[in-house]
Amino acid sequence: MINNDNLQTYKRMFSEEHATPKSDSVDVIKLKNITHIFNEGQPNEYKLFENFNLTIPDIPNRGQLVSIMGASGCGKSQMLKVIAGLNKFQKGTVEIYGKEIGDNHSFPMVFQTYSNYEWYTVLENVMIPMLIRNVDKATAEQKALALLEEVGLKEHAYKYPAKLSGGQQQRVAIARCLACNSQIILLDEATGALDIKMKREVQNIILKIFYEMKTDPTIINVSHSVEEVCYISNKVIILEANPCRIFKEIDIHYTGEETRQRGEWLFETQEYANYVRMITNYMDEICK
Repeated sequence: MINNDNLQTYKRMFSEEHATPKSDSVDVIKLKNITHIFNEGQPNEYKLFENFNLTIPDIPNRGQLVSIMGASGCGKSQMLKVIAGLNKFQKGTVEIYGKEIGDNHSFPMVFQTYSNYEWYTVLENVMIPMLIRNVDKATAEQKALALLEEVGLKEHAYKYPAKLSGGQQQRVAIARCLACNSQIILLDEATGALDIKMKREVQNIILKIFYEMKTDPTIINVSHSVEEVCYISNKVIILEANPCRIFKEIDIHYTGEETRQRGEWLFETQEYANYVRMITNYMDEICK
C-alpha cells in the first residue's frame, strides 16, 4: 500500500510544477541555443547538440500532437528527458510557457519500457501523483478510477501490473500521466515494444485523450514508426544527427478532420498513403 514514507520517493518525478499555467501569448516549449557535446576536443568527439533551437508554439482552442523522428543518435529521447526534468543539457535554456525551467520542474512521461511500480496495484499507480499533491485519498481514488475508465482499464484497477498485457501497462502509465493534471504529456516510444494490435489500441487511446482533454494539450511523441506519426500527429519534426538539427517540419492535416475525429478510417485514404510515402522518403534521405 502507498504510505507517507514511500511517497517521498516519487516527489522528484511528480512535483506540483506539472500544472504549469498556460498563456495564449507565449510558446509552449522553446529550446534556446542548446549544446551538449560528448568527449569535447577528443578524436571521438560527438556533438549531440550545438546551438540547437526548437519552438513548439501554442495553438489556442485546439492543442497539438507533435511527433519527433530522426536518425539514430540525433538526441530525440535526450531532448524529451530534458523537457521532462530528468536530464540536463550542458548549455542553453528551456522555456515552458515563457518561463525558464529550473532544477525542480517535471512533466509526466511515458517510456518505451514499462514504468509502473510492480508493488502497487493499477489503481495505486494512478493515484501516486495526486497523493503527492496532497489530494485526499478518497478523492484521489475516485479520480484514478475515472481515469482508468477513460483508458479502458477500470475492471483491472485492483490487479498488479505484472498481470496485465504490455498495451494495458502502457495505458496505466498514460492514466498516471493524466493524473498529474499537466497540459504537456511526453511519450518516448510509448508503443515501440508493442505488437501491432496493442500498438493500435494505445494509439487510439492517445487520440481519445487528445480530443477529449478539456484544456488545449500539447503531446510530444518520439517515434520510429512512420505509420504511427502519420496517424496521430498534426506535426512531424524530423531531425538530423551530429549535431542535431531540424531537417524537415511537416504539418499533417486530413480532409474531413473539421467534422470528425481521426480514426482507423484514415488508413483507407490517399492522403494517409501520401504522408507515409513523403516521410518515409525523408527518413531514407537522412539515414543513408
